[in-house]
Amino acid sequence: MKSQRLVACMISVVLAATGPLFSQDAANPLRKGKLLKRTIKDGTDNYDLAAYSFKFGGNGPEVRKLCRNNWELLFGNSPEGDTFDVTMVTDDRSRIRDLGKLDWNQKFHVPAFPAYEEPVREPSVKAVEGHMYLVRSRDSNTDLYTLFRVEKLVPGEYVEITWKIIPKPKD
Repeated sequence: MKSQRLVACMISVVLAATGPLFSQDAANPLRKGKLLKRTIKDGTDNYDLAAYSFKFGGNGPEVRKLCRNNWELLFGNSPEGDTFDVTMVTDDRSRIRDLGKLDWNQKFHVPAFPAYEEPVREPSVKAVEGHMYLVRSRDSNTDLYTLFRVEKLVPGEYVEITWKIIPKPKD
């Protein structure tokens, strides 16, 4: 019995040392969101529906009042087409990384992901259906990590995501 406990303890230590592994869990349920491609039509900008706040859990005019136009994610604002951007405000040091094709029920490693030291415009990242993304949102008001997955992409129109805020990955 002691040797079984010792083996279980050693396995736990090895897994903890390899960095965080994530999969779906009941304690941190997935949330859903939809972002429209950013457009300006007849003088009307749909920015509120193209941007998303993980901190406040949504988008649209009501969430804009809460987040004070300080969003964490923007869809379809690049001339490159269906892309994500994370640089939103003047002091933004946010980052985004495509982790590849992953599903929430898989276990996968989430890398440590430092924010920029100084405000920098992070390059746009292509939206790909079935891919998981890690966002490090960092500015003077926010410091959070979010995983999101593209569940559906209608090119040139919108993207549907599932997401959750996660603890800071360990180095």
